[in-house]
Amino acid sequence: MNFPNSSESLIPKIANNQIPTQRIWLMLALRSLLSFGLLLLLASFYKLSGSKSAITNSSAWWLWFITITNIVCIALLVYFGRIEGVRLREIYFVSRSTWKGDLLWFLLAFAITAVIALPPGTFLANLFWGDPNYPNKMLFQPLPIIAVYPLFLLLPITQALAELPVYWGYVAPRLRALGMNRWLVIGIVGFALSLQHMFFSFQLDWRYNLWLAFKFLPFALWTGIVIDRRPTSLPYLMFIHFLLDASLPLLAFMMSKGLPLS
Repeated sequence: MNFPNSSESLIPKIANNQIPTQRIWLMLALRSLLSFGLLLLLASFYKLSGSKSAITNSSAWWLWFITITNIVCIALLVYFGRIEGVRLREIYFVSRSTWKGDLLWFLLAFAITAVIALPPGTFLANLFWGDPNYPNKMLFQPLPIIAVYPLFLLLPITQALAELPVYWGYVAPRLRALGMNRWLVIGIVGFALSLQHMFFSFQLDWRYNLWLAFKFLPFALWTGIVIDRRPTSLPYLMFIHFLLDASLPLLAFMMSKGLPLS
């Protein structure tokens, strides 16, 4: 089945430059570039105020960097979609007619997702520090409580609507429309999806940055395989993403209240 946002449907738009190649690569890098830019911008203010740990202080706000980045990404998906003649729901691959098969495919895929999502992070944490919980104490830092409350609503909603759709709903079909091999697309996009986590909460610690960059790599590649095989499973993965990321503001709240994370 050819969808308006399928690579087959996008080939003529690539050919007539309705979809410039630079736009595709920009969207691939956008989440990393924008979130890292926000982190450095805030770090510069900390530095000017006399902080000796400006990068670390700034990285504490990473959930807000993600939220702002998500809002920008959603706006660009709408804007670029309009230019390209593709609606947002088509970038999300929403399909009412195939929901039974999509749900079955998703449930089968989710069984593997549950197995590969967390172990890489635990393995890397044990390898680098001998403690699976150590990097989480670097990742979650105290924030003013008032800054945490809006995240309970904003973060999971915007994350679900932005992250996977940018990579697998927008970038991947357009790279395929350029003539790129599907496995190369999955590799490139999956790597970018995993690597972005380093830029969300970058600190001056190479082990911590490697942990962030690669702990989600198997999960990222697997989501690419699932969506490549059945694009209309994307909305279900977005919903699971919403549920998983809903816990992040809670962890930030607990840390800000001085409560143990484990």
